[in-house]
Formats: sequence, C-alpha cells, structure tokens
Amino acid sequence: MTDALKVEIGRRFREKREQAGYTREKLGELCSLSPRFIANIELGDSSFSLDSLMAACRVLSCSSDYLLFGRNIDSEAWSETVSKIRQLDLKYQDSVEKTMQGLLEAIVKAESPN
Repeated sequence: MTDALKVEIGRRFREKREQAGYTREKLGELCSLSPRFIANIELGDSSFSLDSLMAACRVLSCSSDYLLFGRNIDSEAWSETVSKIRQLDLKYQDSVEKTMQGLLEAIVKAESPN
C-alpha cells in the first residue's frame, strides 16, 4: 500500500470519526483500539488489520468500501429493494421483516469474535 493511499484512508477515517462526534479516545474504547493507533491511521502512518477495519466500520456505521476506496454503497439499489418490500401484500411484509432480521443477526454473529 502506498503512503498516499494510507493518507487518503486516514483522511476518510478521521472524517467519519468526526461526523460521528467521537474523540479518538472514545472511538478507541468502542473499537478496542488505542487512541495513538487511531491517530497513526488518521495520519497515514499505520494501516488497519481486518479485525480493526471491521470494528471501525461497525462503530462508525460506514462501509469498508468508503474507508478504503472512497466509494459508498449504492443507496439506489437499497431504495429499490425497500420499495419492492413495501409493495408486498401486508401479510408478507411481516415474514420478510423477520427473515431480514434473522439474516442480520446471523451476519453479526458470524462477524463477532468468539
């Protein structure tokens, strides 16, 4: 990874931290990272491990695509999906909601450290 890319990742990381209203200390507590390590990432002096990246994305509610590449998730695709769900007969919407909740819980469980 080039130094310039580390600086860009750090800039986006700091931007998301500040938008969330977290100090380095608070974000460190929430992600189990030291404030110094967070500063090093923001300055482009260090890079994320996969575990650190996943924790930061969860806490900052952002995608790894955004932090690493500057791309956001295609919200239009999600908007279309939500629109289709809303068009379903009410008797199916509850089943879809429960299915989605179960899927999300399975993903969180699979991502959480054992």
